[in-house]
Amino acid sequence: MMQRLLTLSAACLTLLTLTISTSGQNLITFDDLSETGTGSFLQNGYHGLNWSNFGCINAVLRQGLYLPSPFLTNGYYYGMVSASNVAVAGFANPAEIDSPGPNFNFLSVYLTGQWNSNLNIEVQGFGGPNLLYDTNVVANATNPTLFTFNYLNIDRLLFTPSGGQAAFSPYPPDETFVMDNLSIEFVPEPSTVLLAALGALTLCAFLKRKPG
Repeated sequence: MMQRLLTLSAACLTLLTLTISTSGQNLITFDDLSETGTGSFLQNGYHGLNWSNFGCINAVLRQGLYLPSPFLTNGYYYGMVSASNVAVAGFANPAEIDSPGPNFNFLSVYLTGQWNSNLNIEVQGFGGPNLLYDTNVVANATNPTLFTFNYLNIDRLLFTPSGGQAAFSPYPPDETFVMDNLSIEFVPEPSTVLLAALGALTLCAFLKRKPG
């Protein structure tokens, strides 16, 4: 009997831990979007987020549109991690990702300079009006770099590119950057966690009851 109770207690503790820690992990590859290589802005609501100054481009088709011109060489194609779409921050201006719902953890992302090597990208994470995280990374233009951030419980990301040197002659410097395979996870609302935990505890109490 004691062994059975210990086993049930361990199982209930595991269930409770999993219930509380569960969140909606999301690897955003942008490859589920239909894109012809000409580019289109990301729409609010995509993967439960709002997108400001971010577009989507099919890097493979974009490459084909310019063959055999010098545009063959560009960060769209080099920045692609999973075929065939990438996100692009437009017009070398700051770009933003917001959550209109639950907060999220920003885990990692691949970044590439579209036209510049040694492109500086300041990545800021906010909770409401408060700046919680601020990191500067340097991306190159000829291959994607995986950057790990682990920004926890934020509701807004701001990307600000600057600097770098033109990587593809004869084209001038441009501070636009390419993004692929963005990894986030949504943080459960406290009320959702409480209800789930109560459900797990109720189930455990039921399982521990003596039969008959």
